[in-house]
Parts: sequence; C-alpha cells; structure tokens
Amino acid sequence: MFQYADYIYAVYRERSFSKAADKLFITQPSLSITVKKAEAELGLPIFNRQTVPVTLTPFGVEYIQALEQLRGLERRLREFVEKEGTLQSGRLAVGGSNLGMSYFVTERLADFHRRYPQIELQVRNLNTMQAKHLLDSGELDFVITNRPYDGKKYEQKVCYRECLILAVPKSFGVNETLYGKRLAPDELGDAVFSIPAARSVRLDAFARMPFLLLSNQNYLRQYTDILFRERGVDPPVVLEVEQSAESFNFARLGLGATILSNRLVQSSDCEALYFYKLDSRYAERDAFLSSRRGVYFTSAMKSFERMLLDPERSEKQFFPTCGGDVSSG
Repeated sequence: MFQYADYIYAVYRERSFSKAADKLFITQPSLSITVKKAEAELGLPIFNRQTVPVTLTPFGVEYIQALEQLRGLERRLREFVEKEGTLQSGRLAVGGSNLGMSYFVTERLADFHRRYPQIELQVRNLNTMQAKHLLDSGELDFVITNRPYDGKKYEQKVCYRECLILAVPKSFGVNETLYGKRLAPDELGDAVFSIPAARSVRLDAFARMPFLLLSNQNYLRQYTDILFRERGVDPPVVLEVEQSAESFNFARLGLGATILSNRLVQSSDCEALYFYKLDSRYAERDAFLSSRRGVYFTSAMKSFERMLLDPERSEKQFFPTCGGDVSSG
C-alpha cells in the first residue's frame, strides 16, 4: 500500500507532477506512470488531476494522513533506538533478596543509577520464589540468587562468592568461651575465606540457642537446614522472617542468633553482635546474576551486567555499543 509512498508524497508536497519529478530527479512521464500504477493497485485515485495545482481526492486525504502517521511512528522508533542504544532511555528491573542492605550488589545498582539517570531503575526486594516467578513473567530482567536454575532455560553467571556466617548477640553467654574465634570487622569481607579451620565454630555448640531463620520459601533456609542437619541440631526457632535483613535486625535487638551472608555485614558497624565462621563445607557458595535465555538483551541490561561482572572494563567503557542482542542459548 505504501510501496510508492515517496513518489506520492512528493506530488502532494509540490502540488505538481513536474515539480515533484524535478525533486526526485526522474522524468515527469515516469512519475505519472508510477503514481497511476499505485492508484490502480489501491483501487481509488489519490490525486485530482483536473485542478491546478493538483489536489487530493477524499481517498487521497486519508492516504496522506495515514502516511504521515506512519512516518511519525517511524521517527519515534528511530529516536527510541538511538536513545536506548546510548542509554538515554529504557528500563532495568532487578530482583533478589536483601537488596535493601549495603553490599556489593546494591553498590553496583547505585553506581548504575548515577551513571545512567535516564534509565528507569526498578529494584524489587523479594524472596527466592517470588523473584523467579517475576523473572519468568518478564517483569524482571535479572535476579540475583544463590539458587542454581535450569541451565536450558536460564543463563547464570557468578557475580560474587559468599560465606555464611553465624551472628550471635553479644549478651549470649556462649560468646565467653569463643573469644579467639570471633571475626574482626576487617575479616567479614573477602578475608573470611582465609580464616583457618581452627578458628571456625561448629553449630552443635549452639544447639540450645534461640535462632532467627528465614521462611521455607527462601533458598537460604534450605541451606541453613542442611547446616543444622550436618551437626545433628534441631534449633529452637523463635521467629521466621522473609529476608536476611530482618533476621539481622532482630538479632541486633537480642532476640536470637541467625545465619547470614558475610556480604551483608562486611560494611556494617554492628556493636551488638559477634560473628563466627562456620565449620562446614556448605558454608561457602556462589551468587549468580540470572536471566532467561533467548530474551532480548537491551543496552541497559548489557551495561549493568558488565558493571556487575567486569567493573574494571565498565569504568573504561562508559557507554556500551548501540542496540541490543539476544542472550546466548
């Protein structure tokens, strides 16, 4: 229907076949033949050739209006592609647990927002099951999780490694016998992985202590259950919560001990708790940046992935290449 649109629009603008032909660098007879061919295919005349200058028929008016609307849409799409490619517009939605606490991932999210303020950044603090559901529905672009997903449906890249540590209120008497095993503030980050086994603690030493644990919908709860079973411990659970941030805060208030990632407390100044490294092969684990395979990777997604996984390269390359691509698989 719009195969000959440029020729027709030139006649409309110039109100003359001869002037339009000059603009198009073709002969007037050739232009007339082309327009007549278009009108024959459409089934109605576009121009009234009996007037001077040439005018539009009622159908011609509708045709030109539709053509201008179409060209307006094309301009909007081109502008969108240009802005999306240079991160001047777009959206990035990231979900996971504990995204309200200060640690590696939240620091990168803040860096991304400062660098690309025109991108609409959505951060959802969710438990494991909720985050995966929103990733499947397309509401989230990425999920930060420790849970391994089906490799056929999802792509997961390690973004950091963490160590599960024990947080115990300082008021608890058990701390008196464990003075030499307490983690110093500067040992709560990467240094915790180098702590010798002799300074780690076994959970059976805390069997009668009240615990604050996550609900069964959280993958960390499955991990803590494994840690307890490993030592034959059935801990008294005084409270179940949805996020480690909550268990951490209640532990600081003295309600009980909890198990959480070292990454959540490595930058915290907590005077109310002692931290201990756990003696278990299950205590260390990876955290993944997870996305669905086969989805369109926007420039915002590519840039955030690069900032999270390769921050040094991201600093050197302020803007990513224009456009998007499809994730592998």
